[in-house]
Amino acid sequence: MTVKPYITLLFILSVFTLLLAITVFFPVNGIVVSKNFNLRFASPDDLLPKEKVKYADITSIIRHEAYINDTTFAKLAVKESKLLPDTIKADRDSLINSLSYLQFPENNHTILYPVFKALENAGRSSKPVRIIHYGDSQIEGDRITSYLRKSLQQKFGGMGVGLVPLEQMYDFGFSVSQQNSDNWLRYTLYGNRDSSASGDNFGILAGFCRFSPYIPDSSVSKPLETIAWVSFKPSPFSYQNTKTFQQCRIFYSANKEPFIAELYQGGVLANADMYPATKSLKTIRWTFDRPVSGIKIVFKGSDSPDMYGLALDGLSGVAVDNIAMRGSSGIVFTKMNAKFLKEQLTQLNVKMIILQFGGNVVPHIINNYSYYENLFYSQLKRIKELLPDVGIVVIGVADMSIKEKDSYVSYPNIEKVRDALKNATLKANAAYWDMFEAMGGRNSMPSWVFANPSLASSDFVHFNARGAKIIAQMFYNSLMYEYTLYKKSAEKNEMINNNIKQ
Repeated sequence: MTVKPYITLLFILSVFTLLLAITVFFPVNGIVVSKNFNLRFASPDDLLPKEKVKYADITSIIRHEAYINDTTFAKLAVKESKLLPDTIKADRDSLINSLSYLQFPENNHTILYPVFKALENAGRSSKPVRIIHYGDSQIEGDRITSYLRKSLQQKFGGMGVGLVPLEQMYDFGFSVSQQNSDNWLRYTLYGNRDSSASGDNFGILAGFCRFSPYIPDSSVSKPLETIAWVSFKPSPFSYQNTKTFQQCRIFYSANKEPFIAELYQGGVLANADMYPATKSLKTIRWTFDRPVSGIKIVFKGSDSPDMYGLALDGLSGVAVDNIAMRGSSGIVFTKMNAKFLKEQLTQLNVKMIILQFGGNVVPHIINNYSYYENLFYSQLKRIKELLPDVGIVVIGVADMSIKEKDSYVSYPNIEKVRDALKNATLKANAAYWDMFEAMGGRNSMPSWVFANPSLASSDFVHFNARGAKIIAQMFYNSLMYEYTLYKKSAEKNEMINNNIKQ
C-alpha cells in the first residue's frame, strides 16, 4: 500500500502542532517527578536563537591606585573558564588594588571624622575604641570582619577577637577556637525566637546565653546547682593580633540567685568569685599583666544570668566585633530595649557601627522595596538616637545569582534592594559602600565563583574565605582613603591655626 505524499505531510504537520501546543501549555519550571528528577519540555524561547549571557569583566572595575596594600596575594591569571566560556576570571591583585569610594549624604565626608579621631587616639586611650560589624550570613565565621580587625589593629593598636557569645551559633574557628559544655541555652531576637525569653533586653548581640533554664515564678523548690564552662584558645588560622588579649569581660543581668565564676589559666585556677542576684546590667572583668592566649571559665549556680557576651580585648587600641545574624535583614534594633542597649553600647565605648544586610531580602522578588527602605531607615535612626556621635557605614548587598537554563544571572531585583539600602543610609546621614558595584555589578558573582581558585561558594550568594578577604581589603582601602582625607584636613586646619596665632 502506497502512502500518498499529502498524508505524510499532514502527519508531520500534526506532530509539530502537537509539540507546539505542549511547549505553550507545559509548565515553565517543568513537572517534579521525584526529588532528583524534574521533567522539562522545550519552550518556544528555547527554539529561537538566544544571545549568550555575558558575565561581568571584573578586571575592568580597576580605575584607581590603592592607598593601602599591606597583603600580597598569589597572582591569579585572567583566563576563560572551562565550565562557562563567557566567565571572566577574577584577578586578585587587581581586585585588591581597586578603590570603590564610600558615598556620603551631600558629599559630606566629615561625618566619619569623629571615628578617625578616636582611632588615632586609640593607642593612648584607657579603654579600647570599639567597632561593631553587624551582618547576615555573609559575615559568618568572622568572614570579612577578621581582615578588617587585623588591619585596623595593626594600624591603630589593639588585640583580641572582641565580643563573642558564650555559645557560638556556628563555627567561629577562623579567629578563635571556642569550646563549650553542652548545657548552654541560646536566645536570639532574630530567627526562631524562644518564647521562654520574655522582655526585650537582648543586648548588643541581639541575643544572650544561659547555662540553666528559666526558673518559673510559680516554682516553690530551689533548682539544683548547674555547672557549665567555656574555653578559648588561639585558632591556627587566626591573625597574630587576634591570638592574645589582655582583658576578659562578661556582661550579664537577670539572675535570681547568686552564681560563681572561676577563671582558669593553663589548667590552674587563677580567680574565683561569687556574684549576687541582680536585675541590672553587670560586668565581670579580669585583666592580665601580660597578653594571654587561652583561658577557661567555669560557672556554677542554680540560676544562670542572661549573658550578653564575652569580650576578649586589649586594654587600649581597637576592638572589632563580628556579630552575624543568619537569616536577618537587619530589622532588629527597634525591637530591643533602647535604654538597655544604649547602656551596653556606651559601656563598650562603641565609636563605629558597620551594617551589612539585604541578602535575605533579595530572594523575595517584588516591584517596590520602599517598605524595606523605611524599615532600615528606622534602624539607623534608632542607633543615632542612642549614640548621636557614632559613625555608621552601611555595606550594601552583594551580587547574587540564580540559574536560568545553563547560565547564572543576577536576581532581577538586586539594584532595587541596593537602592533601598542606599536611600535609607544617606537619609540617616550615614556612609554607604556599594559592594554590588565594587565586586563588578550585574552578573559579577559567577566571575568570583569560577575564579581559580574560587572566590565565592557554589551557592552563588556567599564569598568563601579567599573572596571575603579580598572584599574586606577593598572596603578597608576605601575606608583608609577617607582617613587620608581626614588627615589632610586636620593638617590644613592645624596650619591655619598656627598662622592665626603667629
